[in-house]
Amino acid sequence: MLTLYDHPRSGNCYKVRLFLALIGQDYQSCFVDVLARKNQTEAFERISAFQQVPALVDGGLSIWDSHAILLHLAHQYAPQWLAPPPRLGAMHAWISVSANEIANSLQPLRLTHVVGNAEAAHHLGVSESLLDVPGMERRTARVLGRMDKRLAQTRWLAGGDVPTVADIACYGYAALAEEAAIDITAYPALAAWRQRIQQLPGYVPPGS
Repeated sequence: MLTLYDHPRSGNCYKVRLFLALIGQDYQSCFVDVLARKNQTEAFERISAFQQVPALVDGGLSIWDSHAILLHLAHQYAPQWLAPPPRLGAMHAWISVSANEIANSLQPLRLTHVVGNAEAAHHLGVSESLLDVPGMERRTARVLGRMDKRLAQTRWLAGGDVPTVADIACYGYAALAEEAAIDITAYPALAAWRQRIQQLPGYVPPGS
């Protein structure tokens, strides 16, 4: 049985829960209260090197980082979610967008709205005075604009007729855009892509 170390409000945890639901893979969830710093223990560090959620235990293997977990699950249980060689590079490029551009824009911007600037600064490892919310807003508009442009050209981020793990990686926080005070109607192709994901068999919404 897989064990997912999880927090219900985390977008990174949500993308893993969503993927597990889409591939029909059973797991048990272990709640980690990161707001109460319950992740900052030596025991949890043995599971997750940076004491972050999500983390997955699969047999004797511990995997941390949401994108590493998604790729592990796809390789191990759902290879149909991996792009074939002609589109493999595009899949990895959009996973990188999730790990970099989204993680440095929409993800922290949403955090400031959900937990406030002081708690967001703590999780981001900066002082509150250095929290650049206007910069987050500009970067968020840029990355959502680029995603919208891509999705106006193709149904799925890596191209092709079916989604890949890249779509789930980027969807995790795109699904929560309204919690960052984003008007998703400004990005019609991205909004349509979100609806396509919501129509996939096994889909579960954020918070579930």
